[in-house]
Amino acid sequence: MNIRSFISIDVSIKDRINALQNRILVEENWKMHQVKPVEKQNFHFCIIFLGEVTPATLEGLKQKLLGLKFEPFRVFYTGLGVFPNTNNPRIIWMGTDPEGREALISLSKKLAESIRDIGFMPDKPFIPHVTLFRLKDTRLRLQNILKKYSNVSFGSELISKISLKKSELTQGGPVYSDILTVYGK
Repeated sequence: MNIRSFISIDVSIKDRINALQNRILVEENWKMHQVKPVEKQNFHFCIIFLGEVTPATLEGLKQKLLGLKFEPFRVFYTGLGVFPNTNNPRIIWMGTDPEGREALISLSKKLAESIRDIGFMPDKPFIPHVTLFRLKDTRLRLQNILKKYSNVSFGSELISKISLKKSELTQGGPVYSDILTVYGK
């Protein structure tokens, strides 16, 4: 049976991000039929979405990840953005400082290179972000919050591990569980 999976970096400042989500919901007077906040336990940087993976391929991925070497680095969470663009927003996300962004991109490239020979190539460039909201109503005006939070720092953390995750889709939303965690040295 195939396993829906991805490679990610968990975010540890979950309470701070959740407080930001709640503040934005109140400030903007958004209702749940307009937006869906990401659940606190699901905050992460998705480095590579793998999709449905066979158990044999999963074993190959584990071996590649166990061989991955990287040094821990610090990221500062700052600013908000949207995907795909402000004219048709579907996702509101939190970004990072330029140095943290470059370190995350570098790690994602190293990771992509290490799993390329077992058939995985990212289908789009990695843009470091933590998803905060999925928009159900794309007519929401976002200019105010994007401007208000453009240079706001939300905290920082040391990035010292990456995880291979299983993603189970349920009626209550996705449930993520660790398959393997690799620590930087």
